[in-house]
Amino acid sequence: MTNDSGPYRLSFQPKLFANATQKKTVAISELYKQLKKLSKELNGLEQETVDTQSLDAVTRQLLAPSLLRHKESGVVSYVSCCIADILRLYAPEAPYSDDEIKGIFNVFIDQLQLLSDTDNQFFALREYLLTSLATVRTPALVAMQPDAEDTISRFFTTLFGVVSPGQPHSIQMQILDVLQQLVEEPKTVPQDVVDVILLQFTKRRQQENPAAHQIASDLANNAADILQKYIYQYFNDVIVSAAQQRTGNMEDLEDTGSLDDLRSAHYLILELNKAAPGTLLNVIPQLEEELSVEDVDIRVLSTNVLGEMFGEKGFTLAKRYETTWKAWMGRRADASPLVRTQWVERAVALYQHQPQLARELNMYVAEKLSDVDERVRMAACHSLGLLEMGAAVQNVLSDNVITALGERCKDRRAGVRAEAIVALATMYSQVVEQLEQNNAARLKWGGIPSTIFVLRYVNDPDIDSKVESILTGAILNFAKIKDDRAKCRRLLLVFDSLTAKAQSGFFSYMRRQRDIICLTDHFLTQCLQEDSANVEQQQRELAAKISTFFPDRAKMEAALA
Repeated sequence: MTNDSGPYRLSFQPKLFANATQKKTVAISELYKQLKKLSKELNGLEQETVDTQSLDAVTRQLLAPSLLRHKESGVVSYVSCCIADILRLYAPEAPYSDDEIKGIFNVFIDQLQLLSDTDNQFFALREYLLTSLATVRTPALVAMQPDAEDTISRFFTTLFGVVSPGQPHSIQMQILDVLQQLVEEPKTVPQDVVDVILLQFTKRRQQENPAAHQIASDLANNAADILQKYIYQYFNDVIVSAAQQRTGNMEDLEDTGSLDDLRSAHYLILELNKAAPGTLLNVIPQLEEELSVEDVDIRVLSTNVLGEMFGEKGFTLAKRYETTWKAWMGRRADASPLVRTQWVERAVALYQHQPQLARELNMYVAEKLSDVDERVRMAACHSLGLLEMGAAVQNVLSDNVITALGERCKDRRAGVRAEAIVALATMYSQVVEQLEQNNAARLKWGGIPSTIFVLRYVNDPDIDSKVESILTGAILNFAKIKDDRAKCRRLLLVFDSLTAKAQSGFFSYMRRQRDIICLTDHFLTQCLQEDSANVEQQQRELAAKISTFFPDRAKMEAALA
């Protein structure tokens, strides 16, 4: 490196080749020595003060196939770092033709592919190459090439392939920088690149390589404005293609491939909404359109996906896309019970995740508890039973929803009754601690035990069995309360809240359990007696009596026989 009060010149002129044809390099040990010395001097030169004319000879020599395709990967690593420095020193112009640039970057990609081998003696060179690409922004040279799609796609495939959770954070950030340049610089983003980015959001990829998923998330957020239209086009192509395929195969009941494609696409939408919602600006109106298509499966999917997106914490999608929210709310009255079922499941979940929307939901959730289809009623009851009754949920869940849920405890369908009873009892078990000291809570929730115990008057073995199963569990919670004094306090708290009719029902359940215990004890005593015609007759009679207390009388009687 020389100066003499002028621009710095490259003082070292390496001897890399055995002859002037450049087809054969010098001996490997000497070649490494020459390249190492050249790399060190190039690294020390600064773009602002270098005399680029002094680089001309080396610039051409480094392109020799005998170097770029050398069988020793370490030689190629040194050559790549030298070329990266030359690109830095010549920036913003490159001293190479378009074809040469393309070839150079394909060599770079081959080197970056070796980044996963962190124990390799030349790992530091490959890391230096990555750092140079990230900081000097040389990938912009590729982006300006007329046929750069394949090279850009190779960059994405390679870099996402070498990312791993154990890597230093600095390397992952440099990979992100390079990828972001390759999204921002080209006039168009290749479809293969969009495919590779979206691949990182699949469930399998997230589990296999969470680091790659994080880089994809950061990239999608950083370049959301650019990626929006490409992501929209991706989903539009997948969804339209699958929908057309389903339209053409409506009579083929075995055709599940297109539906699987739709499910996969909608799953990706959900994952993008969690990680990079800004990329979905054009996709959400597309989901809104799906809400009104003829295909029931598509309406179910879009109802589910939008419902989950509305419930995403951190922002209120319903306020940003009011027309989409109104269209989704309209699915509560969909002609298909499958869609209505999906709607009520997601609507109830919103109590948990977006309680500020509850005022719009209460009336319609109560309405779905009385839906004409038992699957919708059952889904509504089951979903309410899954709620975690924190303060926010307790405040927004309206009395009419609780009342409607209580009515379902007497539903004509056993499955609905069971879900309703369990849901009410589960809610009560979560709020009961507040009832002693909170009058408002006692007024709102204290009536649940009465709603449950008056079911004794229905005189249905199925209902009675279900009530008994939750009596000492969710209502009295004796299984978890170990202290006898605490058990008494819980019993008094529950009993004091009961109406006169519910108290009679409570005592009736106690007598019913007493009768079952007595009959079972007598039956077991008979089983220990020596076999005789009289004993067998008594056993049959006792089995018949015991079975009357159970929903499936014939099955119980047969089991005891």
